[in-house]
Amino acid sequence: MKARVRWCLVAAAAALGGLPSTAGEDPLAGSVHEGFECTDCHEEPAAGLPGPVDCGLCHESVAEDYEQSVHGRARAAGAEDAPTCADCHGAHDIRAADDPASRVYPLNEPRTCARCHADPKLVRRHEIPVPDPLEAYRSSVHGVAVISERDFRAATCSRCHGGHLVLPMDDPRSTIFWRNIPDTCGACHRDIARDFRESVHGRAAEAGVRGVPVCIDCHGEHAVRSPRDPASPVHPLRVSRETCGRCHASELIARRYGLPIDRLQTFERSYHGLAVRAGSLTAANCASCHGIHRILPSSDPESKIHPANLRRTCGACHDEGAAGFARGPVHVASSTLPGRIVNAVRRLYIGIIVLVVSALTLHNGADLVRRSASRRRGEEPWPF
Repeated sequence: MKARVRWCLVAAAAALGGLPSTAGEDPLAGSVHEGFECTDCHEEPAAGLPGPVDCGLCHESVAEDYEQSVHGRARAAGAEDAPTCADCHGAHDIRAADDPASRVYPLNEPRTCARCHADPKLVRRHEIPVPDPLEAYRSSVHGVAVISERDFRAATCSRCHGGHLVLPMDDPRSTIFWRNIPDTCGACHRDIARDFRESVHGRAAEAGVRGVPVCIDCHGEHAVRSPRDPASPVHPLRVSRETCGRCHASELIARRYGLPIDRLQTFERSYHGLAVRAGSLTAANCASCHGIHRILPSSDPESKIHPANLRRTCGACHDEGAAGFARGPVHVASSTLPGRIVNAVRRLYIGIIVLVVSALTLHNGADLVRRSASRRRGEEPWPF
């Protein structure tokens, strides 16, 4: 019996290719299926070759998830290059997920997914929206943690997209459906997810407001970088213009949700904005005053920009004189009373400068003419 089973395994190995073909080697050695007989998985052999395998006979719930997934649907629609169980887990060399030799071990999983998702021909053929997520993932905080630091608590492909029930991003059941993103990220970042849900953005997302930003809109999807990384969209030098400004400087979004459109413009004209544009990493940006994830409206007593809290908010940078800073307007627009006063003072100041410089130029010019005339008459020596 054992010899018959071993012959069947060797025949299967030869048919599949790339597996041991020596009669003394067992293709199932080290596999989670070690000790199984061929017929436990394969139908009775026909024409000297093992019959097909139905993993769902044992893994029923997993098979049901796969059938509903983008991979299963593509396979059912005739896409022969859509991945099957063996493509992700192996044929006979199926290892436990915590086995370093497993294709779905956290360190190996990105490479397993990339066999398809980094293939340009396959990506074009199936119109996959993100062409090479592995390249972006490698440089992300998650990729560095998993690949370089061997920190397997960090996000991998399956932690964000799911293991077998991988659904398209427009499916409300998907883990990457826009409304589900905070829960997906919150599986690891619990405190941040709680703060986000309490924020104006989180409450709007919960109410179904599609245009509201969620985690990936600010941090990115696969190339999630540290806020200290100059390439990160939430780096202090980029967060105001590139991240917050993407929505708050949009006339379309401002009109749709009744938001003021001049917030980025007035910030960039302020001392803080000018300092940030000059490269200051310590000058206040949007997040410094409004918060990072728990952004609340100014009418909320817990908001950092509520009138009662402004002194403490400004005092985070301005230990002395915080009360004075808190009394002054921040986003000064030319249409408001403070803005009109500031503009009037600016015009007066510029007028005085022009008057003083003009008077100085006239005085020096007249003095030069007088001295030249005196020197021509011999009343004063020439300076050379």
